[in-house]
Amino acid sequence: MMESEGQYTGLTRKLNVSIENLYEHNQHILCQIEEGINSEIITSPVIGYQGVPGAYGEEATYTYFKGRWSNLVAHESFEDVIEALLEGKIDYGVLPIENSSAGEVLDTYDLIKNNELYIVGEQSIKIQHNLLGLPGTKIEDIEEVYSHPQGLSQSKEFLKQHSKIKTCPYINTAIACKDVANLKDHTKAAIGSKRAAELYGLEILKSNIHFSKNNFTRFIILSNKMNITDESNKISIVFSSHHVSGSLYKILGYFAHNGLNLLKIQSRPLLEKKWDYYFFADFEGNLQQANVLIALSQIMNQCSYFKILGNYEQCEN
Repeated sequence: MMESEGQYTGLTRKLNVSIENLYEHNQHILCQIEEGINSEIITSPVIGYQGVPGAYGEEATYTYFKGRWSNLVAHESFEDVIEALLEGKIDYGVLPIENSSAGEVLDTYDLIKNNELYIVGEQSIKIQHNLLGLPGTKIEDIEEVYSHPQGLSQSKEFLKQHSKIKTCPYINTAIACKDVANLKDHTKAAIGSKRAAELYGLEILKSNIHFSKNNFTRFIILSNKMNITDESNKISIVFSSHHVSGSLYKILGYFAHNGLNLLKIQSRPLLEKKWDYYFFADFEGNLQQANVLIALSQIMNQCSYFKILGNYEQCEN
């Protein structure tokens, strides 16, 4: 038994040396991972989200952090959340990344690629959209409805039935609700949550108007540093492959060859070059696992751009 343990210790050392050799020109990646493994959780953080009280981002924050914060700070835009993080005014930022009905929140993808930030968690929230108006408003009175573009998109079947209503995109569902309350105009309505209706004194004119009854939005928790624990089981990366035949095919093959389950891949145009793209990928794994490190080194060799976005615990729903 003691001999076996010694053999495995030697094997571990050889494996560590092999991984270091694979990362010979990318030592900064291993340093980032080591820093993430040794990072400390902030026990009483300041947390920023986009919107106002009653926004789904606030609900995601409440659900994920479970009251463990020193302060919650509402921000007007996604960019404001990112800026506050980069300037150290907040410890964590909460932004939407994907909706199960309407797809990806592309602005968030661009922001996390272009800034030195990491995903340290995620939270899925069930979205239940309602048509909200001033008390006493009738649906036939409404001329304009305000909501975030995702809220409008997720309610498009209902809105088709009321084609005379003009849709007005807003930066946030809760801000739309707040403004409708302040306008005191029965021709204006908003699409938002039940909590927003209660906060701003609006009446639910029609509940659950979203076309999909399995309507969830996934939010990501952003930080200035990676935070890798033994429970971290999901990894996010962004990369751009070389313009060589079979390059992307090889990259995708490395996930399978190393026994990694690819959860998702999303492409976005590379603005600096015409007809070039970068790819966001999510897959199962922990950055402390040898097969993960080997796969990532192989992927990097096929990339003109590569960045680890985070290693965190996957949300259950």
